Amino acid sequence: MYKVIAANRSPQRASKNWRIFEKESMVRHFGPVLDVNGEDSVSVLKAYQQHKDTVKYVRWYPDPELITEKEYNGMLSQNEAIGDLPYITNSAKGFKYVQSKEETFKKWKEAGVYCPDSFYFDNAKDFYTQQEKNNIEYPFLIRLNNSVSGKHTYLINQESQLKDALPKLDNDYKQYTSSNSRIDTKRICVKLINSVDKDRKVNSSFRIHVAGDKVISGYGRVVDQNDWLAITAGKFKSEHIDNFVYYNTFCEKVMTDFKDEIVESVLSLDLNHQGVDAIYDFDNNKLCFLEVQPTYASGYPNGMGSYTPPYYNPYDPTLVSHLKQNEREWSTLFPRYYNNWLDKKNHFDLVYSTLKEFIDVRS
Repeated sequence: MYKVIAANRSPQRASKNWRIFEKESMVRHFGPVLDVNGEDSVSVLKAYQQHKDTVKYVRWYPDPELITEKEYNGMLSQNEAIGDLPYITNSAKGFKYVQSKEETFKKWKEAGVYCPDSFYFDNAKDFYTQQEKNNIEYPFLIRLNNSVSGKHTYLINQESQLKDALPKLDNDYKQYTSSNSRIDTKRICVKLINSVDKDRKVNSSFRIHVAGDKVISGYGRVVDQNDWLAITAGKFKSEHIDNFVYYNTFCEKVMTDFKDEIVESVLSLDLNHQGVDAIYDFDNNKLCFLEVQPTYASGYPNGMGSYTPPYYNPYDPTLVSHLKQNEREWSTLFPRYYNNWLDKKNHFDLVYSTLKEFIDVRS
């Protein structure tokens, strides 16, 4: 008797529907799970009609990067036909905020969640019109709203750089949308927040994991001060190890001091389980929110990619060595990182036990 419909990626897409230890954790707390194609516009509704006497939850979990407008509309239509079935991780309506960053910023502004100023524009001429209206000062980024990992993104420090960058972004837009329409691709301009620690001479960011009304875990990421894209994967350097310790200790404090804002950054988007990307704004002494990631990388049971034991993510051999050698000391400085993140089995057990309680109370 199924309790959960897992509306997954299409079988034609990467097999990333379940992370390491995730599915067994969901089954343990929510009950048996039925896996179906969540991107074909029909299978979720069919599954619900067949098992509606027992199904109590739906987990909308399509490909956040590649889902098309047609596939997303199929999610919405099926969800409307099913009715208000409690959701796990993403609601159908809230899923657009995973991909369309300008919509996320708009929603966050309405909810009082601190995020960068931004605007979207249709072409180069419209950029200058919108820039004058919005008065975003240099430096800023121009980018596609639903691209990832710094792709199709240009850092603009002065006006002269726009002459080359705007045509490049136009070309990116044409190529990007010709192969996959996605939900609603747009060109956007986003204020670059000052996240550089001038004293320590590094740039940093945080990935924080939220389930329901609780912050489960998180970690700090440190890169060179001139690197605006502060992600750890492939960028860890032993020379930054002291800063790694400092920012992961700081992350522990951030998760406590900004707990309400972190949770609101997820719940305000009609979502309930996300990896939240944020940076510390040194100009305003605030935590600034950038985006949410429902499929945050934590390793897969089929051994996909570089995600390997003991931690799966991180997997950088040098960082893993530091983490193991210094566990006794560091686990007291940033315990949620060691206990609730590096331990993936405990991570997902906490995620789904928290979600079960949170969803049932709200339902």
